[in-house]
Amino acid sequence: MMQARAIYFDAVGTLIHPVEPVAESYRRIAATHGLLLDLPTVATRMKAAYARQEQIDQAAGWRTDEARELDRWQSIVRDTLPEAPHCFPDLWHYFSQPTAWSVDNDCGESLRSLARAGFVLGIASNFDERLAGILPHLPALAPLAERCVISSLVGWRKPGAGFFEIVARQAQCEPGEVLFVGDDFRNDVEGSRAAGMQAVFFGSGSLSRISDLLVMAAVSDHNASPRN
Repeated sequence: MMQARAIYFDAVGTLIHPVEPVAESYRRIAATHGLLLDLPTVATRMKAAYARQEQIDQAAGWRTDEARELDRWQSIVRDTLPEAPHCFPDLWHYFSQPTAWSVDNDCGESLRSLARAGFVLGIASNFDERLAGILPHLPALAPLAERCVISSLVGWRKPGAGFFEIVARQAQCEPGEVLFVGDDFRNDVEGSRAAGMQAVFFGSGSLSRISDLLVMAAVSDHNASPRN
């Protein structure tokens, strides 16, 4: 992190978290349509459905757009809840609501401290355009609001190289000056490193909360001059 001028964060699983397990949301909303399923069944189906869609996107070279993301999630819901695919509109709407998401208590102040230290901060996510509607309602993420790279809007998904090229360009940094933080090892860590960035795996022993970055920055840049 010593060379980092910019820090970009993955969104879901890193900065924002579902207020309940995603499989539980599927199970709960399916129940409102009269479909009663046990949670392990939903979770197992969802994992397999997600993996199938990842394979499709990999075969397409990680290209995406809003139409693809809509189709992707329709397919995941259909394969997870084959008895009730008509649940899709309710699920799509639910996860577009800020109330479906939470932010760790220490996140806001940690981000403000990193911004005061001179780091360029941003979000780079495999979400879709719904994320742009969620972020303004999460005040803790205000330091990141001006720099948000959303895969469906830029045409590339992580771990595609095109996605990380756009991140570096938006940050106005060389790839090696960007530290990428995320909870998906392939998409966030391996993908950003392959693009020449630095990376930290969120959820590992050294970084389990955003506030841990303050310690890393203090250790690495204790005597560094302010960034501009």
